[in-house]
Amino acid sequence: MTSIHDNPRSTRPADARLGRGLRGRWSAAGMTLVEMLVAISVLAVMILAVSSILVQTQRFISAAQENRRSHAMAFTIARIIRRDLRRVSKDGFLCVTSGAGGSMLIFSTAGPVTGINESTKGDGSIVCYGQQSTSSGTKYLWRPEYICNCTTGTASPDISGERINVNFSILRQCAASSGDANSPPFTLQALADKVASTTPGNMQLPPATATQLKNLWQVLVTNIDKFQVSWTDGTKGTDGNLKWQTTSLLCTHKNQTDWTSQNITGWPKAIRITFAIKDPSMPKELRGTGQYEVICIVGA
Repeated sequence: MTSIHDNPRSTRPADARLGRGLRGRWSAAGMTLVEMLVAISVLAVMILAVSSILVQTQRFISAAQENRRSHAMAFTIARIIRRDLRRVSKDGFLCVTSGAGGSMLIFSTAGPVTGINESTKGDGSIVCYGQQSTSSGTKYLWRPEYICNCTTGTASPDISGERINVNFSILRQCAASSGDANSPPFTLQALADKVASTTPGNMQLPPATATQLKNLWQVLVTNIDKFQVSWTDGTKGTDGNLKWQTTSLLCTHKNQTDWTSQNITGWPKAIRITFAIKDPSMPKELRGTGQYEVICIVGA
């Protein structure tokens, strides 16, 4: 007689055999089309979300890098401006005026000066700041420094390269008689007009011709916009802040504020220069939004 315990197959529950069969059929069938579409849709949403985060992160990093570069450029410009205004000589002149490109600053410095190629040397210089544009519309900061070096018998405001045909001693005589009809040998107004009119014509950046390359020494930096020069004599407004004025031509003798050696106490206390950097490589929403300001005590 055979016992039920002698047949191991008879001890397996029926539901166990049924479960094994179902698992086999499930593995053979795989995922349904609806389940696959849902899985793909979820994966696509996740990919799009991650891609969006990566794009925004890249734009943020790029904007931060461009802002850093603009700040570094502004710091360099401010350092050069402060250095130049510390060299201002009140034995000469200072002029805040306007030219073809807008606001301009022209002033004289005293002391030994050497040209870029070290072949031109003088006892002073005339420095000019102003905004100019290339033939293609690119704006740049124009900063020529003309060395006082009279190589002819008669001094004149004529400019040749980086040399102006006048010694600083003659410049002092012009400043001492600024505006007089018999000012020897020319008026400072004539000198300032000559300097303001010597902007490099048909300039292109980067330079395309030998002449443009030769004039590159006059370009301090490109992609400058909204360049403005103003000055203050220390007067404060009703709000308690300094009053800044934007223009003051070299004046007729004894008629207006004369920023020459005739009236040293009448010179402005400080000069303020504002500008924006408009780099085309920056994101559009950031171009020209950074306004920079440089305030310098004149001659200090």
